[in-house]
Amino acid sequence: MSAPKKEQSDYDEEFTKAVAEWRDKHRLREDDVVIFLVELFRIHQRHWDELRRREMPAFGEFRTGIGKLGEAARTFQAQSSALLEAMRNQPAGEKLVRITRTAAIFAALACLMGGYLIGRAWR
Repeated sequence: MSAPKKEQSDYDEEFTKAVAEWRDKHRLREDDVVIFLVELFRIHQRHWDELRRREMPAFGEFRTGIGKLGEAARTFQAQSSALLEAMRNQPAGEKLVRITRTAAIFAALACLMGGYLIGRAWR
């Protein structure tokens, strides 16, 4: 359901009147280059105004999107609070086993040797 379109003021008529007064003041002919530039500007402005109108979502869509975003934020907050509470209620685990420096060096050497041998086999 889209919102009813608001009547726009007739800026185009005001602009046309201002250009006519300006043309009379400076005694410009109808086929003067400056008048063509003003018309080109109006075409350009209408084009970009139409693009902006197409890209802007309707207020109803925007409002719905914000509502969904708020609901998602509330759900995320509730779920993260439940997760934190569950983590706090977990009993403390046993002490983690640490890897010694020697074991890490042997694992790295084994990886290097394995990579070297695989590389030689693929030749």
